[in-house]
Amino acid sequence: MKARPKSTGQIKTIFASAKQAGIDEDGIRDIVADITMQTRGAQKCTRHISALSHAEAEKVIQRIKGRSFVPLRTLQYRRQRAGVEQIITTDQEKKIAELASQRHWSAETLINFCKRQCGHYPLRTTIDANKVIEALKPMNERNGLWAA
Repeated sequence: MKARPKSTGQIKTIFASAKQAGIDEDGIRDIVADITMQTRGAQKCTRHISALSHAEAEKVIQRIKGRSFVPLRTLQYRRQRAGVEQIITTDQEKKIAELASQRHWSAETLINFCKRQCGHYPLRTTIDANKVIEALKPMNERNGLWAA
């Protein structure tokens, strides 16, 4: 199975954290080499940030930031357990727009659908967004517009 590629957000975080910590490019490359040596072994070790996987990039960020770093998924899980409502993300907004466009809905139709699902518009929390997404997916699947 192929490893998940790193994101541009991770690369930006690596360079921003390194700058904040006072680490130069050679220092970053040393950290990358150390992380890839631990995960891949000596033969496939690299100093190039472009060759990192998602998990390796997370480890590089962890090494640079130290103990203060908490992965986003862990942070969101902790907030959810504490009862803190999460604000709708841009990814969720894009997903809703994509699912509605597959149905050739106008903006007004989508707004009415959101009001019917959640009782209000605009959508505020991830719970609201998930209600709309999970309602649109089977509708599109029934009409052959979307494959699960």
